Amino acid sequence: MTAAGQAREEGVAKNVNDWRQIELPDAVRALVTAHAELVKAYSSTSLRFTLDGKFVGDLGEATAADPFGLHLCRVRTAGVDAHAPDGRCVQVKASGIGKGPAYTPGEGRAEHLIFLSFDFDRAIAHVVYNGPEALVRAHLPAGFTGTKRVSMRRIRELDAAIEVRLRLRRVSVVLGAGA
Repeated sequence: MTAAGQAREEGVAKNVNDWRQIELPDAVRALVTAHAELVKAYSSTSLRFTLDGKFVGDLGEATAADPFGLHLCRVRTAGVDAHAPDGRCVQVKASGIGKGPAYTPGEGRAEHLIFLSFDFDRAIAHVVYNGPEALVRAHLPAGFTGTKRVSMRRIRELDAAIEVRLRLRRVSVVLGAGA
């Protein structure tokens, strides 16, 4: 077996130096295959059965937990999904449709944001933003209602300006249990 094949079997990122890439477990590949079959089975309806919403949010939290050493909140806490090894409270946001993070109005605020973009076809998550959440929230309109997004272009620009010392460090390149 090739080194890349063995790494995949063991759930290890192929390029350990690429901290922005996280391989997803085989269960996600199975889900993508089932999704494609579902879309095909109902092709006459033109329904897309998008993989989004709560599913993508939960998958984002699970995906970010091990690589960043996050301790996920067991009890729902507004605006906070986890705590980092250094004690920072963290919000994890994710998208499977190529758009930036979505926000709804609320009181909860985290110190840090990890934003993932899923490439379901390749079973990979990309860390698009890893930095203070306040920098991202500053680009939301004041007093908004409903759901607002920070554009993917803007989130990438903001991430490019983050100092290394402000980022959460990867503590693991191995996928979690059940990978």
